[in-house]
Parts: sequence; C-alpha cells; structure tokens
Amino acid sequence: MAVNSTAPTGVFAALRVRDYRIYWSTGLVSNIGSAMQGVALDWFVLTLTHSGTALGWVAGLQFAPVLLFGLWGGVVADRYDRRTLLLWTQTLYAVQALLLTVIVFSGHAALWLLYVLSFALGCVFTVENPARLSFVTELVGRALIPKAAGLNILSLNAARLIGPAIAGVLIGAIGTGWVFALNAVSFTVVLAGLLSIRPRARETRAVSRPPWTGAGAEGLRYVAARPELVGVFTIFGLAATFAVNFPTTLTLFAGRVFDVGSRGLGLMNTALAVGTVAGTVAATRGVSPRIRTVVVGALLFGGFEALAAVMPTYPAFLALLLPAGFTLMTLNTAVSAFVQSEVSDAMRGRVMAVYTVISMGGSPVGAPVIGWISQHAGVRWGLGVGAATAVL
Repeated sequence: MAVNSTAPTGVFAALRVRDYRIYWSTGLVSNIGSAMQGVALDWFVLTLTHSGTALGWVAGLQFAPVLLFGLWGGVVADRYDRRTLLLWTQTLYAVQALLLTVIVFSGHAALWLLYVLSFALGCVFTVENPARLSFVTELVGRALIPKAAGLNILSLNAARLIGPAIAGVLIGAIGTGWVFALNAVSFTVVLAGLLSIRPRARETRAVSRPPWTGAGAEGLRYVAARPELVGVFTIFGLAATFAVNFPTTLTLFAGRVFDVGSRGLGLMNTALAVGTVAGTVAATRGVSPRIRTVVVGALLFGGFEALAAVMPTYPAFLALLLPAGFTLMTLNTAVSAFVQSEVSDAMRGRVMAVYTVISMGGSPVGAPVIGWISQHAGVRWGLGVGAATAVL
C-alpha cells in the first residue's frame, strides 16, 4: 500500500490511511472490552480476598512476563509477519477472557488460578505489544509515525474512558462474569479488522531477519549507544514502575478510603481517562516530540498525583485525577512518539520491546510494593510514595 511522501497534517492525519483507520477503529472496540475486564478483575479480586497485597500481585503478574521475556518478544516481532502475530495474539486474548468467564460462572475462581491467568495474559502481551507498535509503520509509513503513535495511545485512553464507566455499571447489574464474556466477544471485531487490511511489505525482513541468539541484547546495545534514548527510558521507567499503579491504588481508594463501590471505581477510572485523552490529543499536536516534554511531564504528573493522595473528599480526589491523567499522557505520548521516530525499521521491534520492558516490566516490582505499602501504611501513602518517585 503506497503512502504519499507528503504527509497530511493534524492530530487525526493518520486516519486518512484506509488500513490504519480500520486497524485503529476495530482496535478501539477491543481496547474498550479489555478496559472493562481490567476493572472487573480488580474488583473481583478485592471482593474475593479483601487484600491490597493480592490486588498488587494480580496487577504485577500481568506484567512479569514483560520483565522476564520482553526482549524476546521484540525479536519475534522482527522475525515474523506482524499481522500474523497479531491475529494469533488477539485470539489468545479472547481465550484468556473466556477462561475467566468459565471459572467465575462455575464458582471455581481460586486466587491461584487468577494469578495463573494474569501471568498468561502477560505472556501474550509480551509478543503482542512490540508487534502492534511496530505494525503501525507498515500501515502509515515513517512520515506519519508520530501521529499514529499518538492515536494508538488515544485509542487506549479513550477505551479507559469508556470501558471503566460501562464496567462499573455492569458489575453491579449483571456481575463480573458477564463483563469477561463481553471482552471475549470484542476480540472478534479486531480479528475481522486485521483480516481486512493488507499492510505494506517489510523491505528489511529478507535481508536483516535477526537471529535468535543475541538479538535481544542487540536491542539493548542499540539503545545504550543512544544517550537520548537512555535518558528518556530512565525517566519513564521509574515513573511507570512506581507511580503508574492505578489498578491497585484506585481500587483501594474506592473500597477503603471513600467506600464508593464498583460504580465509584468506574467513575475514578473515567475521570483519569478524561485527563489522559485530553493529554494525548494535546501531545499529538506537537510536530516533533522533545526530551524536555518528557521531563516536564514526569514532574507535573508526580506533583498532581501527590496532591490527589492527600485530598480529603471523593469529589476533590476525582478532580485531581484529571490533571494527573493529562500530564501522564503528555509524558507517555512524548516518549512513544520520540522513540518511534528515532529508530530504524530493522531494529524497531526490538527497541519497542525495550520500551515495553521499561514502561511495563517494572510493574511486577512496583505493583506489589505499592500494594504492600497501601496495606500496611495506608492507601494514601501507597499513592504518595509512587508520586514522590516520579518527582525525584
């Protein structure tokens, strides 16, 4: 599929490309289902165990495979057809959601089984995420990469705006099992979308297919040789590990601090998502993402999160989630667009795997730590320690 050499301008410019428009819109449906499942799983674990530590482990186990196997996932994304990989991984996501549905409806939802399914979800994500991030260039071309990268994050955050609100209502009305079932169905939409598009050929695959041995380390060496990438990844990694643990902290605030139930939790996630959507749109307007934007985004995000941690009332807490979400996505979008623009296509999958490890691989450490602090020192301390890490 040919792409014009002169790229159209505007936040939504990449959507003018037919295949990317299909990919983005069908992915949005699936992302909404996944966001619904995330809220439902967090709430189900809290009601099952009444433990902040268990909640932290469920969140952490979803990202443990990223820490353990993340670089290998990037090698897979560079070696094999990314569209085929996405078809397989989306199917496995659907299977995981179906298994959650079955165990909840059957009454056999033991905590250890939820741990296993959370870890399995992370294993699929380890391959799917670098493949998905790299696949964008096969749809839009290099000129539109910054716009497409911002729109990808916009899709995720729009889903976090819509999904939790729906989940908050459905959990109380029909139960978590049906939320998991709806998520499983949502993957049929993205599978149909993937089957209908034909990405451009990857010119580098025939001449530079990476070997299995040492290919992951090659991605690390590539990043290490670029001081600007090292700086961006360091800032983002620390913030992502300790400050971005909202599945744990928001669930605990809803259940223990403000006692607002699943609907209140859904509203919290919605408020955060409103800020993240606005932040993504604002960041995507920038023509060339800068390292300075990353630094300022991390400082402001940590500051607003710290203020939220000490808010005495539920409405005040909701109000602070808006700027916290805005500044988080200023940081996140700037990092994603900067990295995507700076790497060669031959190394893209492996570098995006490093990005995935940096941004999410720390969760197995950060989520249990923040969960433990919340359990023993108080929920406000858990959120506040994460905020302090982002600022420092």
